[in-house]
Amino acid sequence: MRINKKCLAVLAAATCMAATAVPALALENEFHGMFRLFSAVTNFNATPVTDNVFYLPEGLDKKPDTATYIAQRARLMYIAKANDDLKLVTHFEIDSRWGDNSYTTRRNVGGAIGADTVNLETKHVYLDFNIPKTPLNVKLGMQPFDDAFKGVFVGADMAGALASASYGKFNSSLGFFRFNDDATGSVPGKRTRDMLVIDEKYSVSKELKVGGAYYLVNDDRPTNSIVHTLGVNSEAVFGPVTVDGFVIYQFGNLEANPANRQHLSAFAANVGARGKVGAGTARTEFLYVSGEGNPGGRGTSNAFQSIDDEHGFYNGNMQLLFRDAYAMTIDNAIVYTSNNLDRGVIAGFVGYDMPFTSKFSASANAGFAAVAKDADNRKSNYLGTEINAQADYKLYDNLTATLRGAYVILGDYYKGVALNGQDPENPYMTSFMMNYSF
Repeated sequence: MRINKKCLAVLAAATCMAATAVPALALENEFHGMFRLFSAVTNFNATPVTDNVFYLPEGLDKKPDTATYIAQRARLMYIAKANDDLKLVTHFEIDSRWGDNSYTTRRNVGGAIGADTVNLETKHVYLDFNIPKTPLNVKLGMQPFDDAFKGVFVGADMAGALASASYGKFNSSLGFFRFNDDATGSVPGKRTRDMLVIDEKYSVSKELKVGGAYYLVNDDRPTNSIVHTLGVNSEAVFGPVTVDGFVIYQFGNLEANPANRQHLSAFAANVGARGKVGAGTARTEFLYVSGEGNPGGRGTSNAFQSIDDEHGFYNGNMQLLFRDAYAMTIDNAIVYTSNNLDRGVIAGFVGYDMPFTSKFSASANAGFAAVAKDADNRKSNYLGTEINAQADYKLYDNLTATLRGAYVILGDYYKGVALNGQDPENPYMTSFMMNYSF
């Protein structure tokens, strides 16, 4: 009996200790995500090269086939929050196009009959925490990062460390990211492509904000290039109108072609405005990105160096002319990157958003684009003009049905480039989406 009493006493003490420890170990679990169904009828994506992200009608039939496709995407986010100063963020994605493939292991497929495909993508896994008794926040791991210049340089998921601090009217960021680590024929960490980030913002007043950023990309792989990107940005409020923009200059050395090492001297600039007009909001943007008219032919290149296709200028709200913000497994455009095949780009956009009711809204947009430098000796630098419209209806607070349409009037840059010297047919797309978020 005495032994049993001792056992009960020990058990009671252990229970009390466990109960006391639970609050310290307890986590606040957050679940977020989205589901999107995207269906389209278009002649824009019907090319024989499925991985071609740029619109290249050269040598093809002037009248491409009409394609009808349905794609879906699910994103699932789990956040393990220990407290307001410490959390682990994880984010996953599942993409497929109806009928694409099944019984396989590959990303962006699994929509064919039978399904049963291993296609879970990891987007983010990072630790987000605040340094005690300081204004410093740190993010460590695979995380999203967007440049300070509306995405013309880089906007992607990347592995690295980013420290940010807000103090007074200043907001500062310092980061390091590793894009690539090519260990083939070498040791890990020797042939890498890395980026250093320095970003500073200052609120002059409630109506005026200014900032500057510096991005150093050092490529120690066989390409062995170094690119310095230095820019300033600002945003000003004038009554009902907000004006913002940036100017970027790039310099460095491009050594991808050992036979023709080049110095880099390139720039990009933007100005945008938005404001209340009537019951809706009017928007406008202008973008210039420098290009190289004589690639490989001289010691200096003026082609702006964007990071691969890991970026996009979405402020113009284009669907075909520039990358579509809602594109999923099929993602291509006339101007797919701001570098635009080393040609650069000159573009302008206008748009208007109208909320008719709390559930129904619509928008209309128009934009034009031309190459900044023509290296192909075409009849014109003008790529084309896009006109598009979109209507949104909220079935529930977190479920929206969207109907869209877009049409591009091709410019003389494409005159006579199709098969037998004909002009390619103007691209179009109509699409319908269901967007659910939680």
